[in-house]
Order: sequence, then C-alpha cells, then structure tokens
Amino acid sequence: MLFAVMLLAAHIDGDAALRHASELAALGAHPWGSARNSFAAQYVAAQFRTAGLAEVHLQDYESHGIRGANVIGVLRAPGPEFVLVAAHHDTAPEAPGAYDDGGGVGVLIETARILSRRKERPRTIVFASFDGEEAWSTGKATTTGSRAYISALGPEARSLVAAFVIEMCGWKGGTPVLHTLAYADPFRPGGSVVAPNWVVSAALKGSAAAGSPFAVGDPLIPWLYQAGVRAFRANLYGDDLSFLQAGLPAVFASDSSFAAFYPWYHQPADGADKLDAASLARMGQAVEGALDELSSTTRGPAADPAWFAAFGRVLGEIPLAVLAIVSVLPGLLAARSVRGLALAARLAQAVAFGVLFWRHPVPALWVFLLPNLLPRLGLSVARRWWAQALALAPALLLAVLGLVAWRRDFIAGTFVATWEAALAAVALALLLVGRVGPPPPKFRKTKGPSPR
Repeated sequence: MLFAVMLLAAHIDGDAALRHASELAALGAHPWGSARNSFAAQYVAAQFRTAGLAEVHLQDYESHGIRGANVIGVLRAPGPEFVLVAAHHDTAPEAPGAYDDGGGVGVLIETARILSRRKERPRTIVFASFDGEEAWSTGKATTTGSRAYISALGPEARSLVAAFVIEMCGWKGGTPVLHTLAYADPFRPGGSVVAPNWVVSAALKGSAAAGSPFAVGDPLIPWLYQAGVRAFRANLYGDDLSFLQAGLPAVFASDSSFAAFYPWYHQPADGADKLDAASLARMGQAVEGALDELSSTTRGPAADPAWFAAFGRVLGEIPLAVLAIVSVLPGLLAARSVRGLALAARLAQAVAFGVLFWRHPVPALWVFLLPNLLPRLGLSVARRWWAQALALAPALLLAVLGLVAWRRDFIAGTFVATWEAALAAVALALLLVGRVGPPPPKFRKTKGPSPR
C-alpha cells in the first residue's frame, strides 16, 4: 500500500493541474496586455513558489506598445547548461483558455512541484509561463513573451540545451503528441526550421520510459503527418516558434492532433468543464519523462532537420539518404538491361528525385519511396493500372491532406516551390510511362487435334 502511494506521488497530480486550469479560466478571457492577464501572471508566480521553486520572478517586457509579463522559475543544478519547460498564461480574445493554455500551465506547475522534490538533477531546469503567445490577435506580432525571454538571455542562450513547450492539453478525446511543425526560417528565404532529431528522439524515449509515450504529430497518420508538416506551412504554432527561429532547439507537445482536434479551440466555450484530470495527468507523466531524458542526454546540434520517426525510433539524415539511394537502384538496374530510352528515363527520374530529396527529404521520400521500389517487388509500374495507382497513392494522400488542412484553416501555403512541384510531377510521370525490360511474352491458346 505504501509503495502504491509513493508511486502515485511520484507523478503529476491531474486533479491539481485541473484546479490551476479552472482558476485561470475563472478570470474569463485574459489576452495579452489586459488587466486580467496581469492577475494570471501573479497567480502562476504564487503557484511556482508554493510548488517549491526558490527563484521566481516576473519578467516584464514591452512589444509593439503593449506590456506583458513572463513568469520565470528556476531549479538550479551545477554547471551552466539548462533545459527550459514552458506554457503560456494569456488567452485568445474571446476564450477563457482552460485548454489553451490553462491545462498546459497546470501541468507546468505540477511538474515543478514533482521535480523540486528531487535533491539532485543533471542540469538546471527553468520553468516559464510565457505571455503574448496569442499576440496574433493584435495583428502586430506572434509569441512576444518567448521572444522577449530569448532576447533577455543574450549570450546565456548558448547554454540552453532545449526548450520543451506544453500546449493545449487536458482533453479526454486527445492523445499526447509531439508537434514537429516546420516554420519559416527568417534567415533563409523559402527555407524552414523544425525540431531537431535528437530533441524528438529524447522526448520519445523519455515519455515511453515514463509509461506515457508521445506519438509524433498524429496517432492515426504519423507518417503522413511528418511529410505534410514539411511540405505545407501550418497556421498553428507554439512558443517553440520563437526558439526555432532564433536557432535554438525546441519542440512542443499537445493532446490535439490533425485527426482529433479540440472542438472548442479559441472559443468562449473553452472552459474547465471540458478538461479531464486523467488526461492532464497523462500529459504530465509524458512531460516529466521527456524532461528527465533531456536533462541527461548528450546535447545535439540546434539544426538537425532531416529525420523521420517510425515505430518509436527516429531515422536521421544518413539512414534517410541511404534509403533514398537504395530505393532508386532497382529501377536503374532493371533499365540497364534494355538501355535506350528506358535507361534515360530512369536516370532522369533518379536525378529529379535526388534534387527533391536534397531540398525536402521527408516529403520526397514519402512520395517516391514506394514507386521507386515497385520494380524491386517485380511490378512494372508502366504496365499495370493498379501498380500505377499504388505508385501515385502517397502523392495523392499528401495532396488530400493538404486540401483538407487548407479547408480547416490549418495551413497557409507550402514550403514546396512551384518548380519543385512541377519537377515532382515530371519524376512521377517518368515512372508511370517508362518501360523497363522487354514486354511480357504473349501466349496464345492452341487447339488440340480434332477428333475423327
């Protein structure tokens, strides 16, 4: 009995997290710059102190003529390196924000309570409740609080190992996921930034070890999701946006996904009655595991964008490149036996695929891996209609995802340039029309001898 009590005490208290979300939602809508939002910041600061954080302060800032305040708490460890875990206490203009992001703040506070009881930790942990995440509503800026925090860090930003952001959680109908959205790179026009490989790997490993594993992006379509968020520009974001665009490693977690998205997002009905204590505890357990792993794992590069997660593992840039090369070899080898136009078509297709892989490795592999491998499976794409349909299926699924996401206002544009989309169409056409090998022999039915 005592062991069971100790085990429960070691994890996040979902009921306590729900109480915090309820208190914040009871303020009503409290957008960035409002008087109610000042009360929200004061509440979080008081709860940080009660949770056991000795170093707690309000970080006042001003952006575009609007004042705000981040709430910062610290658990010290030897050495300069630190991991940051964050949520945001401001809301959309019309929403009480129980889910977005009162639930996240509740998990943040209760995570601080659990971790403050530990006497030793490998790295310093900074807890931040940011203001101005919903600054989009002013039409002037986005994620102003986290941007102000990064600016105030100055040279100390080099000691940040990773930022882990808790967004929109506590919904019974959701599943904890890591959102690895690609964002526009401010230093590279047309380019994008995304959560690094090692940060995603550490979060997946830690959450699984804690007994509440994260999925990547969407529990139903995780592979398609990963291709989609690298191909399309998402309208959704978290405070990880500020860190990634500043060249700092970050990722955000939520229990909303593309397939199951919170129905009362940014609406007046986003009240505490929509939240579930067990769901908050589940998210808290996953966050705690991810933080444990990030606090002890070997630090990786800030930019490590070429990766793909499958079956709880994350394949990095080199395995993806090897997979891309291996995928085109069967078609090239088969075409070599007949030479001529078939070989030229296969070479042209391989070059086009190589260019697309270099530019967008994950979407390129998603679209071309299966059609590239069909000859290896003994299927001639050019000769069988169902093989052609199979070859086109990944590209069509990606297009359908983009269309549905656009209809739901989840995306606004693509990272794939027009010429790249045209090159992809040409590469697929070369696969569909190119003949590989001699035509199959035709058999004629012969009649036996006539009876006399």
